[in-house]
Amino acid sequence: MSAPLPLGISDFAKLRGLGALYVDKTAQIAEMLACGGYLFLARPRRFGKSLLCSTLRALYEGRRELFAGLAIEPRWDWQRRHPVLHLTLALDCTSAEELRQALVRQVQAAARAAALDLAGSCLPGESLLELIRALQRRSGRRVVVLIDEYDKPVHDHLEQPALARALRDVLAGFYGALKACDGELELLFLTGVGRLVRSSVFSALNQVRDLTLHPATATLLGYTEDELQRAFAPWLEQLARQHRLSLEQALERLRARYDGYRWGGAQRVYNPWSVLSCLAEGGFGSWWWSTGTPRWLVELAQRLGAVEDLSAGVWASDLALHLDIDELKLVPLLWNTGYLTVQEQREQLYRLGFPNAEVREAWHGMLLDRLAPGLLEGGSTVAQRLHLALIAGDEDEFRRALAALFAALPASLQVPREAYYHSVFLAALQAIGARVLAEPGSWRGRADAVVETPRAVYIIEMKLGSAEDALQQIRERGYHQPYAADPRALVLVGIGGLADRQVDCRWLQLRPPRG
Repeated sequence: MSAPLPLGISDFAKLRGLGALYVDKTAQIAEMLACGGYLFLARPRRFGKSLLCSTLRALYEGRRELFAGLAIEPRWDWQRRHPVLHLTLALDCTSAEELRQALVRQVQAAARAAALDLAGSCLPGESLLELIRALQRRSGRRVVVLIDEYDKPVHDHLEQPALARALRDVLAGFYGALKACDGELELLFLTGVGRLVRSSVFSALNQVRDLTLHPATATLLGYTEDELQRAFAPWLEQLARQHRLSLEQALERLRARYDGYRWGGAQRVYNPWSVLSCLAEGGFGSWWWSTGTPRWLVELAQRLGAVEDLSAGVWASDLALHLDIDELKLVPLLWNTGYLTVQEQREQLYRLGFPNAEVREAWHGMLLDRLAPGLLEGGSTVAQRLHLALIAGDEDEFRRALAALFAALPASLQVPREAYYHSVFLAALQAIGARVLAEPGSWRGRADAVVETPRAVYIIEMKLGSAEDALQQIRERGYHQPYAADPRALVLVGIGGLADRQVDCRWLQLRPPRG
């Protein structure tokens, strides 16, 4: 392990200068650049977008020495050098005027770095246009414009719709100025977290090609299974030794926790930040979620839709995956922020679901904290008792743990709705990594939950009324029938007494495990 891991390094020149490990993505970069001169790519945070922009900058500046030994080095025309304007809009602005001033300052700073004097316009778009034309005139070559985090000022304030719209309008004017300098541009590349609808930010810049779900970029960011095993072999072996696992067991845990993201192709990719953090720290933690997921996301999602239904997966069209801040909807919000990913594609329809255990557990942990503030730590402990009771087939312990979970709920938050208790139950189990499927369907309806363990499948129904009524509903409606051929024990669980907090449950084992 002579080369250091590139954890937290987003500058390509620094990465290569340090001799840090670099998974060669330059062949995919060349494929992406062949798609046109106005390109846009969206990916969740911590997926390497900033490193990609830095790599493009070094490429167009003709810094061949940084690409020695990489796939693109013999294929690129190194005489093809262009001035590069690289902007990062990680701007903390709480008003439209603050954003205007911050954009002007960014452009002026870029001009000073290029030893150019601007006239000093107070309008961001005019300043941008002036700088691009000055760069082109001085060099005699068309300009490459790279804009990283193009949407961050808007995304940071989605919970404040009026402010988000005002910031969006400022950005629309800023990007719209690029339309006037088409002849001076060699490449325009924008990247960020979300696919904001074209009618908003890109209203004037309608020639931008969206490559978010294009096959050319499917594995451009993130690590494929082959890249992981080939590039990180020494670290994988060390991880396996640290946890007393075989190499295949360590890989299986990595797949379950950090793999599963998919864009525009059959191949899945690992979250690069989580993989690098896991290998650097030697632990299978929640690395991506801990780097700054906004807590307001769960509150906003609760206002927009039924968050408890996400585990079953949802279908959406390509158009529906664009984020419209004038009419926020749950599915595009969670897809753009990385909580959902493509699991299946049929033409322009996509089935979305949680990509992996890290994301699923983080989401349900936040949901549990939102449903019952202060319960997260204690609720997770009780959820572990629930899960262990199911693994052991211990009905009495399951009943005691369930009563403890609901008894810990603040009285002010409890509402006489089955859906509330159902959500708390699911969130608690999902937050600790239990294998839970929310409301799987049979031909006559859906159970509240199915929990799978190595030796049993539990079909669970919850009622404000009696546990016997819940159990009877499972049998009458055949919620268990999709599992008739499963070799594990099949157990029906009716939970009742929720209306008066006298929690009770009834188990009925239809068959023992086969074999």
